[in-house]
Amino acid sequence: MLFSVGLLALAALPSSFGAVIQARQDDPENPPRDPQPPPPGPIFGRAPDLDKRFQPALDFDTDSCYNVQAIGPQRRPRHWHVSLRVAASAGCRNEEMLDRGNVYSRQRCNNGYCVIFYAYYFQKDTATPIDGHRHDWEHIAVWVRQSDSFVTHVAVSQHKGYDIRENSQITWTAAENGKPAIVYHKDSILTHCFRFGSGADAGGPGPENHKNQWITGPLLGYFGWDTVEQRDRMLTHNWEAGSIAIKNENFAENIRKARPAGLVFDENFDDEGTNNI
Repeated sequence: MLFSVGLLALAALPSSFGAVIQARQDDPENPPRDPQPPPPGPIFGRAPDLDKRFQPALDFDTDSCYNVQAIGPQRRPRHWHVSLRVAASAGCRNEEMLDRGNVYSRQRCNNGYCVIFYAYYFQKDTATPIDGHRHDWEHIAVWVRQSDSFVTHVAVSQHKGYDIRENSQITWTAAENGKPAIVYHKDSILTHCFRFGSGADAGGPGPENHKNQWITGPLLGYFGWDTVEQRDRMLTHNWEAGSIAIKNENFAENIRKARPAGLVFDENFDDEGTNNI
């Protein structure tokens, strides 16, 4: 009897009731967690001219996320709700992200060279639906000879180390006076990392991201934040499996790993005037 009454009550509801439910499901104020809404706009800060000049240009293979902000304008680290139990790029490859991410840089100069580290934050890194983790930080190091501002080497993070190449082994973009062309990709059956772009990446159909162009993104230098508190909140946050190369306790070790063989450089020392903006 109660069941019959329940059916009659449902039948008596107005036809608009279903539309109300659907509207709530589609409510832009309460979007589904995965895929998620676009992040807020990037933080615009300052960076040294050298950092901006040699900032790498990125592409992202179709099985890869886009880099995004690690911390928002409200000074809170971003906590993204992305699923690890789905495709490697599900929920982290929305076109809007290409205009809303930040890149973080830090340089060190001595012995006639500067090394500029560029740090990129990704929401997740999955190899398979059962193997992955939240939070991924990847890095690119550009080595510049100070006497003539010539890029001698570039190093890209690959899992626990760096792949280091000389200038002549690097593909350069045609725009903006040439930038190192780097691709974020899934490394076979392993997780994601950077690789050097090739002629095939630069030519043919071109970059695989939604814009089909090489991406740089708003750059924030280590000393270019509005407040040190905001920067340090990002650097000291617990990123679980992700490790930030440009934080103080990691910087020298990452310089050592990314340093070309035979290049004399003190990973612990900054020349006077380094990092001026």
